[in-house]
Amino acid sequence: MNQSAPIKPASAKAEQLPLLLLPGTACDGRLFEPMLAHLDVPVTIVGDLNGASTAKEVAAKLLEQAPERFSLLGFSLGGIVALEIAAQAPQRIARLALVDTTARPVPADDIDRRRVEVVRAAETGMADYVRGGWDRSVAPGNVGNTQLLETVIAMAEDLGADRLGPQVEIGISRADSRKRLRKIAVPTLVLAGEHEQVCTLEAHREIADAITGAQFYTIPQAGHFAPLENPAAVARHVRDWLERTTINEMPAKAAQGAVMSDVTSNPKIKGSSEVALEESVLQVERRDYRDIAPDDRPRSQSLDGFDDIYTDIVDYIIRCTHKIWDERDIGLIYTHYTHNCVLYGTTGTIYNREDVVRDTIQRLVSFPERRGMGTQVIWNGNDKDGFYTSHLVTGSGRHTQYGHLGQPTFKPFVSRTIADCMIHRNMIYREWVVADQMAIIKQLGLDPNHFAARTAKSKFDAGLTSLDIGENRRFLGQTRPNEKADTSLAHNDVEAQTIEMLHEVFTKRMFGRIAQDYAPNAQYHGPLMKELYGQAAIIHQHLGLIGSLPDASYEVQHVASNPCEEGGTKVAVRWLMEGHHLGYGILNELGDPTGKRVQVMGMSHYHWKDGKIVDEWNVYDELSMLVQVKLGQLAENAQAGA
Repeated sequence: MNQSAPIKPASAKAEQLPLLLLPGTACDGRLFEPMLAHLDVPVTIVGDLNGASTAKEVAAKLLEQAPERFSLLGFSLGGIVALEIAAQAPQRIARLALVDTTARPVPADDIDRRRVEVVRAAETGMADYVRGGWDRSVAPGNVGNTQLLETVIAMAEDLGADRLGPQVEIGISRADSRKRLRKIAVPTLVLAGEHEQVCTLEAHREIADAITGAQFYTIPQAGHFAPLENPAAVARHVRDWLERTTINEMPAKAAQGAVMSDVTSNPKIKGSSEVALEESVLQVERRDYRDIAPDDRPRSQSLDGFDDIYTDIVDYIIRCTHKIWDERDIGLIYTHYTHNCVLYGTTGTIYNREDVVRDTIQRLVSFPERRGMGTQVIWNGNDKDGFYTSHLVTGSGRHTQYGHLGQPTFKPFVSRTIADCMIHRNMIYREWVVADQMAIIKQLGLDPNHFAARTAKSKFDAGLTSLDIGENRRFLGQTRPNEKADTSLAHNDVEAQTIEMLHEVFTKRMFGRIAQDYAPNAQYHGPLMKELYGQAAIIHQHLGLIGSLPDASYEVQHVASNPCEEGGTKVAVRWLMEGHHLGYGILNELGDPTGKRVQVMGMSHYHWKDGKIVDEWNVYDELSMLVQVKLGQLAENAQAGA
């Protein structure tokens, strides 16, 4: 065994035991190095699979050299040996991780092929041995990755053909471990590349289903060599696994409900949900309304408790929003919102269904021609635990009637709104709405300062002196911003990457991260219907927001994602900023710094493709910020006159 030097100080909450890593056939410690670079593991030990020719023998040899108690992670052949170790000495294993492996015995008709490959490797070389199975070993997108191929070939050549034979015999001699999986009683993690062809995904699910409390995740953009193909994704799941102390302990992200991207939860764990792989939930972007909300489409998703007309959760949120706002069937709110629903807006909170009805009527009074086009819906959840949807709407209309904006201007407008909803059995019970009211005010030719002052006065007369919800949380005492982002809300790799990017930009003020994570030709669709292009413009936009509130904290409150039919993944983030108006930025209407406290509730959608953000939709309301400044000034003047 080779024991590595401590990589970083330990930070996990669970018992800090050595981590024993078992590589696969013709692999060594280089297999795990990229993954370990993302982890805080005090001691790692790479097990040597040489010196024996059966799984039982190599397991016994490793146990003789291993610490008394350890965490065990096995990859491919190493996973097969790890299962043998678990059978021989279960009391010594604190937790078990099985990556791109199987519990099944080798098929009888495959034994001769494996031995022939060993003979051929001795004749033609280990490089040809690796290349011969390369297409099946990695994800399609990694077949042409020469650096990855060279790494795997280097490990194989260092092993040599003479030691390949005994390793192949270890795999051939393995027992049928399926019979003993149910005896495993430690926190268990099962990982497989989403394009795994060597050890089938079905075999991985078989392991996860048999081990109580096991958690099974697929790794995006990876095949059999997941630790090398997507080490960051593997590391995130391993980090959570290392912090688990009991078989029933779910990581923080699993508590969000069912994951509709790269995770299949084990139904034996209370609170988890099985992902229906056969689900076909429609997406909004490429379809006309009649295709998203069809009359004759059979239900494609389990929607227990939902009205029969809805075929999937996207159909639900698109169709009921259309009926309420465009067809003016406002009364549907009574059957689609709970009586005690809470609706969080940028200038206030509504706490009951009747006020939602009244507020909807008043907004439609001013805009009889208003139409809202569903632009995209990002969601997660299921009908048992509840759904969460993030619905981007592009609204348009004309101001043709007297209402909450005063006399009609007869001018047209276009604005964006994102509404996040929590839904259970056909009823919305919590909603967050960020509408770009400033875009409408400016397009109608109204004075934002006048309208903000009037709104602030009504809030002040109602007894409010601010709209904030708590103390600024940017710093505790005099500490610097956290070095690492809290990714516990993330359900998968791309969501975690999004949170990490936002932490770097908005918490650590490292705006250069935008140039790293955004495509050179990225598009930004922002407040006031801004359409920006390229990294420099996007950096300036975000820098300008912080410029107005230079002490602002930034918190991600929810994240969800879906694979996109256009390629890549779309991620929805609900976020909150709190700070003081202490500087100049893009928010010109705020004028000179006032020092007043300002809270910004925002929502953003990101389209990740080929590892880069190609589109960002960002919605927050500058009018709400102006209202808060004026409300603070009213409170200050009242106190001075007291």
